[in-house]
Amino acid sequence: MTKSSNEIVKRIKEAYPNPKIEIEFTNPFELLVGLVLSARCRDATANKITKELFKKYPTPKHMKDATIDEINELISSCSMHNNKAKALKGIAEILCEKFNCEVPNKFEELIKLPYVADKTANMVLSFGFNIPAVGVDTHVLRTANRLGISSSKNAKKVEEDIKTFCPKDDWIVFYAGLILLGRYICKAKNPLCDRCFLNDICPKIGV
Repeated sequence: MTKSSNEIVKRIKEAYPNPKIEIEFTNPFELLVGLVLSARCRDATANKITKELFKKYPTPKHMKDATIDEINELISSCSMHNNKAKALKGIAEILCEKFNCEVPNKFEELIKLPYVADKTANMVLSFGFNIPAVGVDTHVLRTANRLGISSSKNAKKVEEDIKTFCPKDDWIVFYAGLILLGRYICKAKNPLCDRCFLNDICPKIGV
């Protein structure tokens, strides 16, 4: 790590010592379902949906026994709910058929699940199992670009650049901090640079 990169990591950790994602969950299955629902849908909406969804289908076993129409009815306020209902049913079936109704803690197994790509798999690993990983959403990609951590618009490349940028032990706290930084300070439009704790060392690339 260079002196500047070390300072960025240090300040992110100081600003967000225990960063949490805004999806509400109590176990890896709830996290996985919440992340699937949150795709192109507000976290607050996903959280409202899961409160009712988990009352009826609290486990993969319960959800696999539901019909797609039954799931769809409960998630209908979410964008792309038809596709997501099919995905949730499919996920529950696979978890029970292959993983004893448990969410696997390996990236290669997670990304084989319906509607689960790299970002979701990495977020399940890091927040569901506390396994070092880097999930790249739009906030992480944008802040990494502006801070000069990565010049790529490709999420996989940004993920690898972040892994090189900071120590493995800091991956989770760092990318989770970038999510919060991007959501509340380093916004896509009209970033609040004057309020940012990185203002004096940020190259403000693209701002």
